[in-house]
Parts: sequence; C-alpha cells; structure tokens
Amino acid sequence: MSTESMVTKRTVTFVNNRTPAEITECEIDLDKYYQDTEIVIEVKAASINPVDVFTHGLTYYYLASSSPKAYGKDYSGVIVRRGAKVDPKWQIGDKVNGMFHHIYGEQGTFSNYLVLDPNKQRMMTYMHPTQHAINQNEFVEPAAWPLVFGTAYNALFHWGQVWTPESRVLVHGASTAVGNAFIQLAKHQLNIGMVVGTCNSSSIAYNKGFGFDHLVAYNQEGSLAEHVKTLMKDQNIGKFDLILDCVGTQEFFPVIDELLKPRSENSYYLTTAGDHKFDYKDPKPLEMIPLKLPLRLFNPWRRFNYGFISVEQMPGPEFVELGARMVTQDKYHPKIDSVYKFDQFQEALDRLKSNKAKGKVVITM
Repeated sequence: MSTESMVTKRTVTFVNNRTPAEITECEIDLDKYYQDTEIVIEVKAASINPVDVFTHGLTYYYLASSSPKAYGKDYSGVIVRRGAKVDPKWQIGDKVNGMFHHIYGEQGTFSNYLVLDPNKQRMMTYMHPTQHAINQNEFVEPAAWPLVFGTAYNALFHWGQVWTPESRVLVHGASTAVGNAFIQLAKHQLNIGMVVGTCNSSSIAYNKGFGFDHLVAYNQEGSLAEHVKTLMKDQNIGKFDLILDCVGTQEFFPVIDELLKPRSENSYYLTTAGDHKFDYKDPKPLEMIPLKLPLRLFNPWRRFNYGFISVEQMPGPEFVELGARMVTQDKYHPKIDSVYKFDQFQEALDRLKSNKAKGKVVITM
C-alpha cells in the first residue's frame, strides 16, 4: 500500500480508433488528488471485457475528442486515501473490488490508481477471503468477475421472471465468461432445474463440470436450432423460460415458437451480443446494435419478449455483494484464462481479440 504522497500514475488510454492503446503517465500528489467524498484505490489487478475493445474500436476520429480515454472497468485493489465525508464503512487499508462505470472517461481501471466517490460508483464491495489465489496473487480472481457476474445477474433478476426447480433455460455460449457466471448463479443460488448450453464440442466435458445439464455442440454439421430441438425431444425437455445469447446469433428466431414458452408466460429471449458474433479486431456499430432491435423491443404484435443487456443496465451494489458471498462460500469460481503484467497490456488485449480466451484475461499492476 502506497504511503508516499508523490507518485507516477500510469494508465492505458487511447484517443480514437486510429490510435493505438498506450500507457500515459502523470505525476500526482495522492494527498491532494481526491475530494472529501472520494477514495483513492491503489489498483492491483484489472480484467479486460469485450466492451473495452469495442469502445476503442468504435471511437471514430471525426466524432471523438482529442483527449485520452481510459481502458477498463473491472478492478481489485486497496484503499490508500479517503475523504473526510466518505462513509466510515470504507477505510484505508480495505481490500476492495468492483466495477468502475464510465464511458470515454479520463479514468479507467487499467491504471495503478483510481479515484471514485463510493456514493456514485456503488458497484464496489470488500474483497472476501478465497482459497483461489491465481499465480499466488489474491487480487486476480476478484478483478475477474464483477462485469460478467453483473451481466448474468441482470439476465436472471432484471426481467421479472420467477425461478424454480421447474424452470428451463438455454444458454448460447456456455464457454463465455458470462455463460460461466450464469450457470453457477443459476444452479448454486437459484436452484434452476434445467440449464442447457451450447459450446464447441471440445468444451462439453469442461462445461458439464460447472453444472450444465445438457450441452449441444455448435460446431457439428447441421442447424444448431435443429440440434437443440432434437435434444428437447430426446430428453423430453419442455420449452424454455429463457434463452440467453452470449455470442450473437439469429439462428433461433425462425423456430422461436418451438423453443421458447409463449410471451404470455413472461418468457424472454435476451442477448448480450446482438445478431452476430463480434469481430473484436474490427468492430462495427451494426454488429453491436441489431437493425431489428426497435421492432423486437417495441412492436406490440411481437411474438416473444426480447431484451438487450448492456453495460448501461448494470444493477446496483447488490450484485457485487452477492458475487463476493458466492466466491467466499465456494459457490462461484470465475474462469481465468490468462494473467499479464501491466506492461504486457497489448498482449492481453490481443489475447481477448483472438477469440481463443477461455475465461477472463487479467492484468496485474
């Protein structure tokens, strides 16, 4: 924990999608760097999310300012300064983790220092003890899960659905970090009876270990939707209460009535990715926001309830508190793909863009 006042703040930033991500530095006085309502966190680890890459890739030079824009939302670290008006629950020396909400902010979590107002940035909790130190670093796992766990939490709690052991869910993208958080939350917290996932055939055994009842390989010949229908018939599985798309597809829409319960039963089709799988290396606006989104959301004659889950919909502090409890109770194990040092941030970004990461990519400071 830093006790010196003058330090060098290092942050991964970009200007627009024509400029690379780079480390920018500035000298700061920790004793003068915060307001009475703010705390200063010495960041120990941060994880990369697709939204970080898309934000950079979609920042067109003719629309963006010339000021540096910071990377990163997930973090873990230690409080090293606190203002006089900060809630006494947050004290110097506390180990915390959470999600720092910003779009094009001058601050991000790919930095060794982060200043925030806990009353405004409420998605923060205490780091709870865990036996899953990654690379002997207790800060890696807490930095890996806030955004993806919050996304899974949103899918399960935000849409007014009631979950029971009779509920049925289809998750397209069981191997994604969101899909992994979802299955652990669904099974270990809500006791949902039937969760079917889709994934590459090579990942079926791995995902079974996290609790999926059945898995359908999307890399086999034929239509994925037809393979799901075959599974439903063979295993006598009724229609789903929820279809959660964590990858991006339109394949289920033509046969949605055969997969999803009627709209009148408050069933939902939710997506975190839209109609197409994202190209991390060259993101396009229409890949992120489907052209048919308004029609699916607002058409009074729509056949099914549809929702698009975005970072802007992240729930309040209750989701990070639940996530921390589940980690402590050994009910949630965030998937870690790889860990990089801060100066290797470009390698970490490239790992995410490769589409080969199986779990979260984490950067340590």
